[in-house]
Amino acid sequence: MSVYTKLHGTTTDAFKIGLKNERITLTGITVNSSSVALLNRDAEKHTVNSTVFFTAYVIGRSTTNTAAYEIKGCYLSGTTTVTGYVVNTYVDSAGFTEPSMSFNNSGELTVQCTGLAGDTVNWTASIDFVMV
Repeated sequence: MSVYTKLHGTTTDAFKIGLKNERITLTGITVNSSSVALLNRDAEKHTVNSTVFFTAYVIGRSTTNTAAYEIKGCYLSGTTTVTGYVVNTYVDSAGFTEPSMSFNNSGELTVQCTGLAGDTVNWTASIDFVMV
C-alpha cells in the first residue's frame, strides 16, 4: 500500500498527482505582415474542456529577426472570458506586434501572431495549462 499526504483532511490511497495539467505545442508561419493563428500538428486549433490557468511561451524567428514572449492568464470554461497578457518580452529585434490569446465559448484557443513587412517568420508556442 502506498502512503499519501492528507489533502483537506481526507486520506486516499489512489490519489493521482499531475493529471490536471497539460503542455501543448502550436506552430505557424507569417509572410510579410500577415497574421496567423497557431495550430497543432494536426493543423487544428487546441480546445480546452475546463477552466484553465496558462503560461505560454511564444517565439518567432526569421533569418534576420527574433521575438520571444511569455504570456500568463486564465480562461473561465464556457465563457469568452480570458484574463491574460504578455508578462515578459525577452527579445523583440524589430518591433513585432505582441501575440494575443483568446478562447471562444467552446474552449477553442486562438494564439494570434503577426509577422513583419518583407519577412517570413516561423512561430512556435509552448503552452502549459493547469486545469480545474
